Amino acid sequence: MLKKQKFSLISLGCAKNLVDSEEIIGSLIRKGYQLEQEVKNSELVIINTCAFLHEARLEALSTIKEMAEIKNSGKSKLQKIVVVGCFVQYFDKQKIKELVPEVDLIVPIKDYGKIPFLLEKKETVGCNGLENSLMQKNRFLSRSPHSVYIKIAEGCNNRCSYCLIPFLRGELRSKKIEDILSEVKAVRKLGAREINLIAQDTTAYGLDLYGKLMLGELLQSLCKLEGIEWIRILYTHPAHITDDLLEVIQKEPRICKYIDIPIQHISNKILKLMGRKTSKEDIISLYTKIRELVPGVVMRTTVMVGFPGEGEHEFAELLTFLRQHPFERVGAFVFSRERKTTAYKLPGRVSTETARQRLNQIMKQQKGISRNFNRILLGREVKVLVDFYDRIKNRAYGRIASQAPEVDGRVIITRVPGVRPGDLINVKITGTGSYDLIGENIADEYG
Repeated sequence: MLKKQKFSLISLGCAKNLVDSEEIIGSLIRKGYQLEQEVKNSELVIINTCAFLHEARLEALSTIKEMAEIKNSGKSKLQKIVVVGCFVQYFDKQKIKELVPEVDLIVPIKDYGKIPFLLEKKETVGCNGLENSLMQKNRFLSRSPHSVYIKIAEGCNNRCSYCLIPFLRGELRSKKIEDILSEVKAVRKLGAREINLIAQDTTAYGLDLYGKLMLGELLQSLCKLEGIEWIRILYTHPAHITDDLLEVIQKEPRICKYIDIPIQHISNKILKLMGRKTSKEDIISLYTKIRELVPGVVMRTTVMVGFPGEGEHEFAELLTFLRQHPFERVGAFVFSRERKTTAYKLPGRVSTETARQRLNQIMKQQKGISRNFNRILLGREVKVLVDFYDRIKNRAYGRIASQAPEVDGRVIITRVPGVRPGDLINVKITGTGSYDLIGENIADEYG
């Protein structure tokens, strides 16, 4: 029967896409499908795509074409190709079929909950709240369950001039607090010790559903659940960070003293062109307030270089700000001119060469800043969450509470026989680099 087919899923793009992929996998397994790692051994492959940037769309198209080649080769079991995700929102079905005729089913984001039904009936139907809730409860964790992403909202209302998210994902749609708690309880049973709250703008959580910002209330509810050691907040928009939220972060011991606050730029001219709804003065005031209200906080930001209108003066302003108001973690990227965004038509374009030079300047400066922050930890004892254990080298890799998964550095730990992913161990920091730390396990027992 069709329901006993083996399927593979390829997840492209961000952590928010990964959550969608895990929910799709869970919904199919629940209906009797069997997950298979090797595409060539599967009758069905689902590709969850990203379309946020031009490069992401190229990767998605390349992956779809690669699956088509496998399907046509006659050397595999692959019979059906399903395309889902942001690529489907960017291009219409007809365009995708023109690009890759071998695609059998194209599913918009709103119909994720109906994928098992669509595979059988080949009909497009709406996905109601009940089906969405079931997907979340039956989510399949594709990675080690000790660290899990929890998506608390979909879409975004900010309308930044460079961003495709409102076009691809629609307006802000927050999940109910009770549904989020239910999902966290479910992953806790699977072994989750760290949850990472994600959305396009986590600090806008609840505005659509409850009529006010509710991230603080959500955090307080999560802190009442036993078994979760670390609660991390990612993607916090500076315009929506309130004193009440900072107070919750400060007083709750299980909330990581880590704030990811993408400022994008500091020049008032560029911020206005970006549609960021904050000013240089707002950002400096918020930076100072966070340092004061949350002692020991580690801050991460993301900045964009090469935005239209960014001259030498505006870039120098950004570079100076990052030096005078240092962040422990910084990510930087070059502006990508995307059709269907307001910024696409803005004058004053910056050459790719100049933008890349500016990117390198930012990261060169940040490398020294990060190294200095890391040196403060030398000789200290810290709690480390183990992500991976290398039996051959008898070495483990993990993170302290101020290191988010995948985007920050890691702790390389020696003297660790028998540890497992998810163990929370005591480590003495014995060496530091620009981004990574080196430490020795000093615990007699593993948590």
